[in-house]
Amino acid sequence: MNIRTLTHRLYSPFLDFLYPPVCIACNAPLSDGSQKVCSACWNAIPQVTKDLTLYQQTRAKLLVEGNINDIISCFVFEKTGPFQHIVHALKYKEYKSVGVDLGLRIGEALIKGNLEVDILIPVPLHRIKHRERGYNQSEFIARGIASVIHKPVVPNAVRRARNTQTQTKLTIEERRMNMEHAFELIPRSSKILSGKKCLLVDDVITTGATTNACAHVIRFAGAAKIIAASAAIAE
Repeated sequence: MNIRTLTHRLYSPFLDFLYPPVCIACNAPLSDGSQKVCSACWNAIPQVTKDLTLYQQTRAKLLVEGNINDIISCFVFEKTGPFQHIVHALKYKEYKSVGVDLGLRIGEALIKGNLEVDILIPVPLHRIKHRERGYNQSEFIARGIASVIHKPVVPNAVRRARNTQTQTKLTIEERRMNMEHAFELIPRSSKILSGKKCLLVDDVITTGATTNACAHVIRFAGAAKIIAASAAIAE
C-alpha cells in the first residue's frame, strides 16, 4: 500500500465528518462518500429509448453519411436538469469517477442491446485543451464501458488536428464546417483499426458533427463497423 492510499484511508472518515459528501447535482447529503450523484437525481434524468423521437432524429443524423452503423446512449441532456451538473462536474471539476460511472451504464446498455465491439475509441481532445483540462473526459467514460464489456480502450488511434472552436453556439451547418478536417489518424494506427468493430465514445452527442468527423477518419483506416456511444443525446 502506497503512502497516498494509506493517507486517504486514514483521513477520509475525518474529512467526511467535517465536510459530509453531497450530490454534485442537487447538494443532497450522500450516505456513501464514494458516490457523487444521489439516486433521486439519476432517476430524474430522462432515459433514452429507441422509440424516443430525439433518439431517432439523432440516429438519422449520424447514419446519413455512412460512417456510423449504430448509436447507443443512456440519457437525454436537459439544460436545466441534473445531467447538466453531472457533465459539467466531469468536464470542468475533475470528477473523473463520474465519467467511469456513466461508462458503466453505457456498458450495461451495450450488453442489453447485444451490441458487440472489438475496441473502444474516446473522441480525442486537442492537445491544447487536453493540457488545460489535464484529462479527456471521454476516456474515463470509455474506461467505465471497458470494465463492463472487457474490451481494450485505444486512446491514441486518432487525434485532433485542429483546435476547433466550441460548438455550443454554432448552427448545424457551422458545426459541420467547424469539424472539417478536425481529426487525423496517428501513424500506424490503421493496423489497429483495420477490420475492427469500433465503439466511438463521447460525453454528449447533439448534431453529430464531431462524432461523424471522427468516424470518417476511423472508417478511412479500414474499420469494419463503428457504433457511436454517448452518455447523453441533446437537441
